[in-house]
Amino acid sequence: MVTSTSTANRRGSSSPDPSSVTARARSFFEGRFPPRDDDLVWGEGDDSVVGSVFASGGSEAEEVENARAFQRDLFDVGLAWLRGPCDFGGSEFSREECQEFIDVAREYRRPDTSCFHVGQQILSPALVQHGTAQQKEKWLRALWRGEVIGCQLFSEPNAGSDLPSLLTRAKRTDGGWLIQGQKVWSSGAHLSEVGELLARTDDDLSLRHKGLSMFLLDMSSPGVTIRPLRQMTGNSHFCEVFLDNVFIPEGDLLGDLGAGWDVALTSLNSERDGFAGIDDQLFLQPLPRFVQLVEMLGKSVDPLVRADVVRSYIDFRIVGLLVERMETQPTGALAAAGSSLVKLASTTANFELAQRVASVLGSSITADGGSWGHYCWSQMLLGVFAPRIAGGTDQIQRNLIAERGLGLPREPRDPVPSTKS
Repeated sequence: MVTSTSTANRRGSSSPDPSSVTARARSFFEGRFPPRDDDLVWGEGDDSVVGSVFASGGSEAEEVENARAFQRDLFDVGLAWLRGPCDFGGSEFSREECQEFIDVAREYRRPDTSCFHVGQQILSPALVQHGTAQQKEKWLRALWRGEVIGCQLFSEPNAGSDLPSLLTRAKRTDGGWLIQGQKVWSSGAHLSEVGELLARTDDDLSLRHKGLSMFLLDMSSPGVTIRPLRQMTGNSHFCEVFLDNVFIPEGDLLGDLGAGWDVALTSLNSERDGFAGIDDQLFLQPLPRFVQLVEMLGKSVDPLVRADVVRSYIDFRIVGLLVERMETQPTGALAAAGSSLVKLASTTANFELAQRVASVLGSSITADGGSWGHYCWSQMLLGVFAPRIAGGTDQIQRNLIAERGLGLPREPRDPVPSTKS
């Protein structure tokens, strides 16, 4: 760690400390990547308002290879896994040091690394908390060095919001398990080498989450069929995955048998934390672009439109304050359900902004008239629905906030009859 040197530098050292996070980050990025110009100039450049998750077109294979090369170089200089344990290639940076790196990274146009998001932000925390020494050694460096892409295999056609009702079955066999079932909405599964698979290891459905176990699945295993799903945004980021008697070795059970729900919660909470992250994977500066759009359309004097802009500013400001408070002073409801609060606030802010943009643009958001900065918003209008489902729907987040954060009674459920004979 470089806490002492970087702290001294932040306090006003007359010359930059070459061992500070800022200096190390700038040394890595300078000469490798062009500076980033975030000044919004109306009519210039690409007018897209969606990030890599919703963008269509381009060469996916080329983007992945560029991401792997970038991630490898970043890992090798100790700047890839900022808060991870040193034993597995992490830097164990403080929150302030992480922010130093983020501030520098934002100054450069770097390759899109969204293909690593699930493996690094969802699977990796589960491995750190629940994995065996062998599993950590095998996967953590590979995930953070970009050698391996990971995916999440949780949701099923009839088990999304009510995840404990899933039916994918893991049956004991010599040396491991045989998996039979189907998963859906698995982001990037077609690119992945490893999947975090939640499956039922007890036939009694009345056990719900107590009958689930978590596994690490080699996505190249015989019996795994992956089918990308075309979304209404035009891309195929999500996939459905069919599992036909897929063998998983005994050593690839992640966590204890029957404790898969605990592992899943580690991943789900991490996923919700990531919705307000630093990467432009979802939408590109939507608030300042909305302000500019209103000005260019001559509607900044309209009191109703001005009120909409102010509401969006407040929405995004609240998200930022929630993230800051979670990291510095998590107490009360924020400590118990902070990730759900951040996720709900972030997705709602983007959704409401898209509706306000649509009301300002009218038909030009759905019919391409060739005007710069108009039809581009259609991708966001279509894309804002996905984050409200991924990682738990808005309704699920509200239940979690009510039950965990506010201590309200659990939502009533109909009992599931036992399937035991």
